[in-house]
Parts: sequence; structure tokens; C-alpha cells
Amino acid sequence: METIDLRSDFLARPTASMQAAAAAAEGSRHFGLREDPWQRRLEARVAELLGKEDALVFPTCTMANTTALLLSAAPGSRVVTQHDAHLLISEAGAGAALGGLVLTAVGAPGAMPPLAAWERALGDGGDAQRPAVSLCALENTHNRSGGVPLAPDAVTQIIALAHSRNVRLHLDGSRLFNAACALDVPATALTAGFDTVSLSLNKGFGAPIAAALAGSAAAIDAALVLRQRLGGGIRPTGPAAAATLTGLDDFSHFAEVHAMAHRLAEGLTGQPGITVEPAPLRTNMVIVQVASPDDAAGLCARLAPRGLLALPLDARRIRMVVYRGITPMQIGRALTIVRDVLAT
Repeated sequence: METIDLRSDFLARPTASMQAAAAAAEGSRHFGLREDPWQRRLEARVAELLGKEDALVFPTCTMANTTALLLSAAPGSRVVTQHDAHLLISEAGAGAALGGLVLTAVGAPGAMPPLAAWERALGDGGDAQRPAVSLCALENTHNRSGGVPLAPDAVTQIIALAHSRNVRLHLDGSRLFNAACALDVPATALTAGFDTVSLSLNKGFGAPIAAALAGSAAAIDAALVLRQRLGGGIRPTGPAAAATLTGLDDFSHFAEVHAMAHRLAEGLTGQPGITVEPAPLRTNMVIVQVASPDDAAGLCARLAPRGLLALPLDARRIRMVVYRGITPMQIGRALTIVRDVLAT
């Protein structure tokens, strides 16, 4: 029985053209940290897509985010981000452990808290007893809210607020192209004003090089040193970079993936025992709440033997993520599995 794995989009696999590109670049093996021509082409392409001067590849987006924090925030200062942001709950406290940073959430839930909440969180910098805010970080799309893309107008307000307080800005753009597709804007429309932008290349694209960080040329020069210090100086990069670069030739699958996520959400709506969390603008995620307390893990455990893997986010919420390689037929089968399990 085929297993349908909807736990994360980093399970996407490279396409045949990406595999062919890797094979063609097999002889490209270089010693320097940025010596490989395929890596340099990939980094230039990422910088172009994100509207920044330069970019650097990373083994994980968590390491790219950590590097951005270390670049922009002084030890003892605060980094402010959204409630339930990946930086806060899924990166093992890297900013605190490695950079001496105080990571705090804006005091309001949701993917994009109101401007007033950000104003309170950033403060006025006049209290010597509180750690000053040195960095404002946004996550787009916001994972724990169900892959919600951030409204550009609201982001523009946060950028202006941060600039007025001399606070730097980092964008955790792990799923940035999902946001760009849903909002029907180029990625550069979502990255303008940010000092640094991280990007996952394995999520959605199935790329063998997992992530990149983009910013000014000076920032990326400094990031190279920090990446090495963190153990991220991956080599050789040629075949993996060639495959990843080829993957960035095609963005058409994002709309197809979003359409399948819509179908999944619609098919789960109204099923007994679960509630689909609404999304103002759905991308590739569906989050459902279970009616019985503390049963999210239990429901996932009942789905797995039938051939469907989903991720319990907490005691009552389950996440399902659609990505390239998942087919409409598999979505139909996933819905059948959920209905059958809930019926019993």
C-alpha cells in the first residue's frame, strides 16, 4: 500500500531535469567555500529572485535564520517576531544559545498581529532596564497559522515602524514563493525593505541544497564567516547546486499545489470529529482541529496504518501539507482514508 506523506513539504523530490543537471555537473568539484561556478550561479539567481545584492547557500533554513540573527542583533538585545514563529518554537533556541539574544513574540496571536501590538513590542527604546530591540523578524508564510501569506500592506507598516526605531529587519521566507503565488506578486514585492531574507529551496522545489540567505554584499560576506563557524561550509556543491538552479526554472507547480490544498480543505470540511481552520488565503497547508481533547496524535496514529501520514502540531491540531509530487488522486485517497477512520 502506497503511503501518502503530508507531514511536510520538505519531502518534495527533485524532478528528472534536476537529477539530470546534477549528473551533468558531477565533475564540478571545488575546494573554496564559494569557488564552484554552479554554486555562484545559484546564489546569483537567488539574489535576483529576492531583489538583493548577493546570496549564500546553507544546509538548512534554520542555519540561515540563525546566521541572520547573529548578523543583525547584538548579544543581550531583543528579537521580536510573530506568535508561534518558527524562530521561537522550532529552532532549538539557537538565537539565545549562540547569540545571547532574547527572542520574544508580539503580544497578539495570528500570522500578522495589528500594528499597535508591534508598536508595544518594539517600545520606544527609552527604558534602560529592558533589553533594546535590535531586530524585527517576520515569517512568510506563517506556518503555525496554516501557511498564511502576510498582507503586503501590513508588512509595509511594520517595515516603516522598524525603520523609525532604527531596528533591522529579517524575513524568514521559508515558503516565500507560496506567498508570492497566493498573492499573485513577484517575490521581490515581499522582500523589499528587509535587510536579510532566508529561503527554503527544498520545500516546494525538492532541491538538494536546502536553503539560502540573501542580503547586501557586505552582509553575505559576514554571513560566510558565520556559516563556517556554525559548521555549514558544505563542499563540494557543484552537482547539488546545478540541480537546485534547474529547479528554479519552474514555478508553475505552486498554483497546482495550492489548488490541491483547497480541495483537501473542502473535502475535510464537515467531517465528524474535526474542524478545518479557515484560511483567509490558502496556500499549501491545511490545519484541522480535533473535537476530542488531546487526540491529535491519536488520530494521526489511526491514519498512519491506513496509509496517510499527518503531523500533530499540538494536542488538538493536525497539519497536512501538499507539495509537488502529491497528485490529485492521492488527495482523493487521503480524503477517503480520513472519512473512513472518522466513521469508525
